Amino acid sequence: MGLGRLRACGASCLLFSTLFGVTPVLAQADDGQAPQPLAFSDQSPTVAIYGLPRADGYTVVEPGAWRGGLRVDFTSHYTEQNSGNERLLFDGETTRAALVFERGLANDWQASIEIPFVDHSGGFADGFIDDFHDLFGFSDGGRSDAPRDRQSFRYERDGRVALDVSDSPSGVGDVRLGLKKRLAGFGDWGMALAGELKLPTGDADRLTGSGAADVSLWGTIGNNQGGLSRWRMLAGVGGLYSGEGDVLEDQRVQEVAFGWATLGYAVLPAVVVKVQGYAHSPFYENTDIEALDGTAVSGALGVDWQLSERSRMEFAIIEDLNTGVSPDVSFLLGLRHGF
Repeated sequence: MGLGRLRACGASCLLFSTLFGVTPVLAQADDGQAPQPLAFSDQSPTVAIYGLPRADGYTVVEPGAWRGGLRVDFTSHYTEQNSGNERLLFDGETTRAALVFERGLANDWQASIEIPFVDHSGGFADGFIDDFHDLFGFSDGGRSDAPRDRQSFRYERDGRVALDVSDSPSGVGDVRLGLKKRLAGFGDWGMALAGELKLPTGDADRLTGSGAADVSLWGTIGNNQGGLSRWRMLAGVGGLYSGEGDVLEDQRVQEVAFGWATLGYAVLPAVVVKVQGYAHSPFYENTDIEALDGTAVSGALGVDWQLSERSRMEFAIIEDLNTGVSPDVSFLLGLRHGF
């Protein structure tokens, strides 16, 4: 290792090298300085049941270590769309709370499991969401004229009710198993390849699951492997193959592309402010309802706060950038701790 890189690595790297006789790898910079995305994905009632992954970074947990976390998504839905012989109404609120456990493996591998609980309801926040849209000048898609605190996810086609979930159901969602490999990257840029298997543990009739297994694969790339920049840049792209399932199965698109991009700035060493976009191709076809066959694009503004060496918290507000395709507004709260 050259003198310049040794100085950049710091006294801890020099001590490690002296004691163990190995060269420290600059790519394994402190996880707290590597770019981390806002860990959300589309929470639409007919999309969140599939294995669309949350935005992900390139870092992995150290070999032999564990990291546990809780992610809570609160999503307010409202879209009413009619076209020819089709009628769709998504009105309600969804709270999704997921326990996430990650285990670091040898050779920069990481395994994970996510266990979600999903609750659909009429909720209580319609008035607050109306005020939120008015404050920032966002479109409400007709929400302000709809009945307050109603829960109805309904789709009719050719005079037949193809989907009707209106009894405020809740239950365990579809469990996800993940595997990620951190790659060497180049220069200041880190990379990883990752995948997830989503299991059909939820209930399609309650829209807590899809009734089928899904597989997703993606790659990520981001800056700041050396941990020296205040700017945090990250991007990911991948594809999803989903099983037939039990929700609108005759209109399903089984291959879906997705991607995200994150830009963050460390206003303090432990606080990073972020903006992020997430997009995916349609999950349904043979319909003129944009909420089903539109390309969804969401934008988020959030903050990542490293509470301690092992703990961090994130909060984000997510808005639909093409009204009527992705959910009206979502809020994300995430907590994680290494042990």
